[in-house]
Amino acid sequence: SNVNTAFISKGITQNSVNHLDAVAQKSATGLFMSAVEEAPVVSTTDAMEDYVKSRGGDRVIRKILIANNGMAATKSIMSMRKWAYMELGNERAIQFVAMATPEDLKANAEFVRLADSFVEVPGGKNLNNYANVDVIVKVAVENGVDAVWPGWGHASENPKLPSTLDSLGIKFIGPTGPVMSVLGDKIAANILAQTAKVPSIPWSGSYGGPDDGPLQAELTEEGTIPDDTF
Repeated sequence: SNVNTAFISKGITQNSVNHLDAVAQKSATGLFMSAVEEAPVVSTTDAMEDYVKSRGGDRVIRKILIANNGMAATKSIMSMRKWAYMELGNERAIQFVAMATPEDLKANAEFVRLADSFVEVPGGKNLNNYANVDVIVKVAVENGVDAVWPGWGHASENPKLPSTLDSLGIKFIGPTGPVMSVLGDKIAANILAQTAKVPSIPWSGSYGGPDDGPLQAELTEEGTIPDDTF
């Protein structure tokens, strides 16, 4: 069944499960939203803003979508809660929205229990959920998050994700799309290294450049390597 729960770090009660099962409803997008019982939260708005401004920042992040599952998601939430407590005195200064597949819910996954709320996404292979850029972006927009943490694997190395989020004003916690497209591809990374005169192990791209030397590239305005270089 579609179990939507209110979560606290120590776990859930059967009454919570029964209550929230009754109020869970399917959204028009086909994604299931959890019903969340708001816990008292100490206001940290000023503390968060002061922290960001004191370090020269201009973007305050209060709500993060965890676009991953398993141990990656669990460790990220625990680490950021610890940071919030140590720096701001309130581990709940940042709210976390988790993405959860039916399989995650059936397993009573720890990262789902740790999050403040979750959105149920399609199950099966990761192209249906954690590696699906469109699904991640939709969940991020509909839940009004300030940032997305991609973890590792899944969509974390897809430059389309940070680029799309950036166009919507949502922070991608990781490298920019152009940087990812260059350094996330072995061939592109080698060409970039050769362009910067970094010694490289011989490979097929060690020839074909100026005077039949290493392949090099003039980066585009976005910082990527032109397709015709490959």
